[in-house]
Amino acid sequence: MSRITLKMIAEKADTSIGTVDRALNNREGVSEGSKARVLQVAETLGYRPNRFASALGRKKLIRIGVAYPEEPMDFYRDIDRGFDKAIEELQDYGVVLEKIRYRTQAPAVARARLAQIDPANYDGLAINSAGGVSVLEIDRFAAAGIPVVTFNTDAPDSRRLFYVGNNSRQSGLMGGELLSMFLRGKGNVTVLGNFGQTTPFIERFGGFCEYVQLEAPGMQIYPCSECLSEPELAARNLTDLIARVPDINGVFCTGYSSTIGAVQTIKALNRHDIQIVGYDLTEQTAAALWDGWCGALLYQDPYRQGLQAVHLLVRHILEGWMPPRPRLHVDTQIILKTNLDSYMDPQREWLQSNLEQY
Repeated sequence: MSRITLKMIAEKADTSIGTVDRALNNREGVSEGSKARVLQVAETLGYRPNRFASALGRKKLIRIGVAYPEEPMDFYRDIDRGFDKAIEELQDYGVVLEKIRYRTQAPAVARARLAQIDPANYDGLAINSAGGVSVLEIDRFAAAGIPVVTFNTDAPDSRRLFYVGNNSRQSGLMGGELLSMFLRGKGNVTVLGNFGQTTPFIERFGGFCEYVQLEAPGMQIYPCSECLSEPELAARNLTDLIARVPDINGVFCTGYSSTIGAVQTIKALNRHDIQIVGYDLTEQTAAALWDGWCGALLYQDPYRQGLQAVHLLVRHILEGWMPPRPRLHVDTQIILKTNLDSYMDPQREWLQSNLEQY
């Protein structure tokens, strides 16, 4: 149903828009009879006040805090852009945003950083639970009456309102299908990522293994150590595995850092025969895709995650809105060399200006 407007109420009540506005907002300048008629028509039509519109005329600020890791910088730069765009679009409504950063691989530091946050300073918080952020930190804010949403990395057991981000299990299934297509359903493969650190990596790993087990039994999965979001560690672990199992044919990377590390390894070993399905779009991963070191990238659109997390949190604060389900998934997309240019930000001119070196 389309939103009921003041003009529609005015026409039905046979009065002016100004009278409708004064009646609905209980302001002076309207008779009791006109006010009663306007309210009756509004109720009959199912009018709901547009709190976004009313926020334009108020002086109170809506204070939003967004907490997320500092690294990897290339990945979070796009989430940053989403936050900045959201504030640009919402600033007229009195929305202000503070970025709260912490180190990804230092859980104690991340928890200490969130412990410093005074809930009274915010009207809402959006939190990326990567880097060791636990349910306790999120629940502390919820207990103080501050609405919390998660983005990019979920904490489903917490008291967060809802999650905005990638469907991790589905992307794991997609990774399994892509690698199976590249290898024609046969070969030795491995998964490189943060299996035990955060929910999305576990779900991507599980989705990949599920697909291989059910749809590609001719593929043998070899375990590989965690990379802890460190490309150098990912590269060393993959190098060690290939030394033990030289006939590795494919690698599924569950994140940006493991993709960078895997590419470093197969370039150093000059193993063009090893197929990589990587994750996330940055200058480095795009260059690997363009140069043939990576067969495909799974793209989770971090820009849209940041943009939507802020927009929907503000909508909840102003309108009491809640989504129909607790997980709002941004579609996972497949990037190949042939459609790479469609995903590059027009502001990034590096691909066009440096195309020759790839």
